[in-house]
Amino acid sequence: MKVSDIVYEKIAPLFKGDIRLVEVEYTKKNDGMHLIIYIDKESGVSIDDCVEVNRMVDDILEELNPTNDAQYVLDVSSYGLDKPLKYDWQFKRHFDKLVDVKLYKKVDSRKEFTATLVSKDETSVQFKINDEIITIKSADIAYILPHIEF
Repeated sequence: MKVSDIVYEKIAPLFKGDIRLVEVEYTKKNDGMHLIIYIDKESGVSIDDCVEVNRMVDDILEELNPTNDAQYVLDVSSYGLDKPLKYDWQFKRHFDKLVDVKLYKKVDSRKEFTATLVSKDETSVQFKINDEIITIKSADIAYILPHIEF
């Protein structure tokens, strides 16, 4: 089992309040290995939230020793606007908002597009493009990102 999976499984039960665990990543960066815990919150993640989560998981990680004594940097970070939507609660927050969609294969001559997210169920996602509602199977979607305009 991967380090990130071991950590996710162990710390997930700790998240019972409004701070949600989204993902755990164990990756190499310029200064060595990093264990990154991505969190999200309805009202947005603050520095204080990151500090709280760091304190919450510190003793558990010490006891768990997921890297078998290999050194790493622990980062607690907001999941960020540039990350794909993964969970139903994330999708619900983005209903009626623009999203960027990438498909595994073309559907209606489109493989990438920007549309308004209308709804999502267990098997498909609905989008609105130019006043037309289209439904795409979830299995055909590579990812959906919140649309960011500069």
